[in-house]
Amino acid sequence: MDRSMYRVVENFLDPVEIQALKEASTKCLNTAKTTYRDRFTEPHLKSLGAAADFLGDPEFEPLLVEEWSFHNAYTTLPLLHQDRDEDLFEATGRLSFPACSCVLYLNIKDLEGGRLAIGEAIIVPQSGMLVLIAPEVWHEVEECYSGTRHSMNYNFWDVPLFNS
Repeated sequence: MDRSMYRVVENFLDPVEIQALKEASTKCLNTAKTTYRDRFTEPHLKSLGAAADFLGDPEFEPLLVEEWSFHNAYTTLPLLHQDRDEDLFEATGRLSFPACSCVLYLNIKDLEGGRLAIGEAIIVPQSGMLVLIAPEVWHEVEECYSGTRHSMNYNFWDVPLFNS
C-alpha cells in the first residue's frame, strides 16, 4: 500500500481536546455539518495543519470542512467507500473529492473489530489518533463486534459543495 495515500498520527489529541470533540460530536452524529473557513474552531485548525503537512502544501486553505461523527452504539459504520460530494453525485453522477479526509478517534475502549482498512493496510484505532486520507482513496470500517468506537470525521474541501 502506498503510504502517501494515508498517514497515521498517534497521540494527536490530548484528553482536553478529546472531551471537547466528544461534546461537539453530538451535533453531527451520523449527519454532515458544514463549517466555513471563517468559523473554524481549534480542532479544525489543528487538523488542518496536519492535513497541510500531509498534502505537502503549507499554504493549504480550504473553503470549508464537512464534519460528522460515528459512534458504533448509535450509528452504522461505513462500508467500502470514497469520501465524495454525495449530493453532487446523486444529482449529476459526477465525482468530486475533498482535498483531505481526517478521522479523529475520540473514544476507543475494549474494541473488537472496527478497524479502518485502507487498501491492504489495517489501522487499529486508538483514542487520540488522527488518520489522514488522500482524495479518491477507497477505505472502510470493519464491523464492530464489541467495545466502543467513537470518531469525529473531517473532510476539508477546497471547492464548494454542490448544496453549499
